[in-house]
Amino acid sequence: MPRSRSTASRGTRRRAASASVVRTVEATGSSARSWDAAVADAVKGAKDEVPEPIAVEVVRLWADLDARRRMRTYRASVKLAFRQRVAL
Repeated sequence: MPRSRSTASRGTRRRAASASVVRTVEATGSSARSWDAAVADAVKGAKDEVPEPIAVEVVRLWADLDARRRMRTYRASVKLAFRQRVAL
């Protein structure tokens, strides 16, 4: 199947050079439902510092127990990675 012109020319286009670094920010979240919800809460809570996260690393999971030793509050500590442009 022959390639269209737009597809072939995409490989030859040059993009403007821009440098970026990947930085990480630590955040903690909690939920009464699950650890997944606690991780989502941590990501949501860090949206002011990290507007466009590219990755999340779960560092630690723990839970608070009630008097009957049932999990009451799920907690998660995470590291969020994001790209930051740097001036050349």
